[in-house]
Amino acid sequence: MTNKLLKILYLLILITACQTKKSSPRTILAVVAHPDDETTISPVLAKYAATDSVYLIIATDGQYGITDHAAIPAGDSLVAIRNEEAKCSCAKMGIHAPIRLGVQDGMGLNGHGDFYEQEPMLKERLLKEILRINPDVIITFGPDGDTGHPDHRMVGLVTTELLLRENLTDKMDLYYLGWTEEQTEKYKAWNLNYSAKESFNTVISFSDEDEAKSNEAIRCHESQFSKEEMDKWIATELADESNVLYFRKFAMDKQIRNDF
Repeated sequence: MTNKLLKILYLLILITACQTKKSSPRTILAVVAHPDDETTISPVLAKYAATDSVYLIIATDGQYGITDHAAIPAGDSLVAIRNEEAKCSCAKMGIHAPIRLGVQDGMGLNGHGDFYEQEPMLKERLLKEILRINPDVIITFGPDGDTGHPDHRMVGLVTTELLLRENLTDKMDLYYLGWTEEQTEKYKAWNLNYSAKESFNTVISFSDEDEAKSNEAIRCHESQFSKEEMDKWIATELADESNVLYFRKFAMDKQIRNDF
């Protein structure tokens, strides 16, 4: 009888420990390509900042993100400005300050620099941060790459490659952000890529308060968007009362098949 009671007590302790671990704050890491890309999912980042530890990795320096309204030349001055804008954005969302990997904007795919130099640099620096942060959840671009920007797609691909290469997919949940066709109607001028609604397996809702923080984060990126553009963008967001974003959780079927 004593042994049975001890076993039951031990099981109860294990169950309690597991429940405690499950309900404890998670570490969430968003991996994007450019300063301002975080605004794609900023309502969700703001939401989880209230309960979890949220980090943002920005892969490139954004030095070629020139705009007519800002008239800031490409180069170090623009990098410095966009760095401050990213810090502002993170502060508005309530997440950790951005981690900048400093890979060259365009990664050699835009005619500047050498891709075969930049891509290994991205892998090395990104893996170092993933292992240091040790997140429970990673959010990045899916194969559609939001607007289809090569940097977006490359960041999503490299993030996925690293988790597969280092056998981290069981330890870290990987989610791809994406758009439904209906959602892209809001942003026709941006030519966003979309996936069938049925291809998403995760829907995250957010509050009006989360959206307000997101809109404040948008306004940080003055070098990228004019006041008129930001006003129009935010008005579009406020007009959409669905308050949801769609994600696709990466999953692997580990059953080995010999009959394919």
